[in-house]
Amino acid sequence: MIMRAHAPTYGGLVLVTALATALTGCQTPTPPQVGSWIAAGGMPPPPQGACPGVAHMDLTRLAREQAGRLRDPRNPDATGFIDLPASAEALIPADALVVIRARLPATAQYQNEVLSVVWRAADGRWSGWRQDRQFGAPPPPPPPPPPPGAAEGTPAYRAAMEARDLYERTQRDPDLRWPPRTGPLSARTVQSLETALADPCRAWDPADFPFVQPLRRRENGSDTRMCPPGGGRYLGDITEPGRPRRAISAACINDTPTYQLISATADAEPEG
Repeated sequence: MIMRAHAPTYGGLVLVTALATALTGCQTPTPPQVGSWIAAGGMPPPPQGACPGVAHMDLTRLAREQAGRLRDPRNPDATGFIDLPASAEALIPADALVVIRARLPATAQYQNEVLSVVWRAADGRWSGWRQDRQFGAPPPPPPPPPPPGAAEGTPAYRAAMEARDLYERTQRDPDLRWPPRTGPLSARTVQSLETALADPCRAWDPADFPFVQPLRRRENGSDTRMCPPGGGRYLGDITEPGRPRRAISAACINDTPTYQLISATADAEPEG
């Protein structure tokens, strides 16, 4: 479960900002996501240096670098809400406490696109929907025409026409071509999601974890470093109590709880 605590209300945002700044262990400005976390009722996180995924990152500089880029829809690295089929959205309960959507786009190496959504219902149970669009696989061949001599209206003719209609609809409808799976999530996936949600280090996580990371201190003569590639960019968004739906993404493998949420969502295999 997400751990929550209410900060004192006197002083308003001034107190929230002062508390968040104290967590950095220095006088550098605090990244905006920490203030948003605390304002939404999250427990004050540990110092940035105690959170492995962001310990060495210059999050304030990263926020400045991402401010314009993440708002530009023409930029391929821009984040936005995940667009799922209506069939998936219809499954999400209106009173779901947590909803996480994820998309793992196709790449030159992997010729498939994964779309996924998981949600925690009001009763605490987790469920999910997942579709693996295998663009590299050839479509099935078209069905044969009606048998020679089959008159219109005969069973053989109708069966052939129905098969043709299904084939054509399958080419237009991804849910028919790549049937999605839906159902409850495994205990292992649920544990990964709950652990990441409850991790107070999530307060420090940027909206987008970049491939090239600005550093708080120079390493090997450079003020940036690259994180290990993960075979694609994870795109996602999350809705949870106290905060509006917001985009999250990661360009590579990292140790942040936010990355764990996105990757666990994209990898989730609904049971049943």
